[in-house]
Amino acid sequence: MRNFIEALTSESKNPALPEALNYFGKLIGSWQIDYVECDNSRAIKGEWHFAWALEGMAVQDVIILPGYEYGTSLRIYNPNTCAWDVVYGYTGKIFRLEAKKQEDMIVLTNIDDENRKWIFTDIDDHQFHWLNVTVKENEWHINAKIDGQRVR
Repeated sequence: MRNFIEALTSESKNPALPEALNYFGKLIGSWQIDYVECDNSRAIKGEWHFAWALEGMAVQDVIILPGYEYGTSLRIYNPNTCAWDVVYGYTGKIFRLEAKKQEDMIVLTNIDDENRKWIFTDIDDHQFHWLNVTVKENEWHINAKIDGQRVR
């Protein structure tokens, strides 16, 4: 019998996950991050770790923003919708989202409030950008952003 971490994590993407829908694969690994709230109320250096999970059909992460937030997301590919079902939680809060590609962005839309979105953009082997936005009258208001630099 495997231990919990061995049972949860996977070495790679499951071949049944279509490469065209492998939105989060480039994020697998560990990242140093700079989190900034756009009203300049908070700026934190932290870390964000991503790993394949659940036989390679999911990606789980842990985000650490010291003194502010310690959370985890589970992103599970849904072959029925060709999208990703996502849950994010930290102490006292849970969000449900759906992730789809829009041009060069991965847009995670809050299930309970479609005007709330989290966006990954400019993902490459060494960096990524993330935005927390609210949509008002078709305009995006950026609430917070993260710049990530790969550690490994």
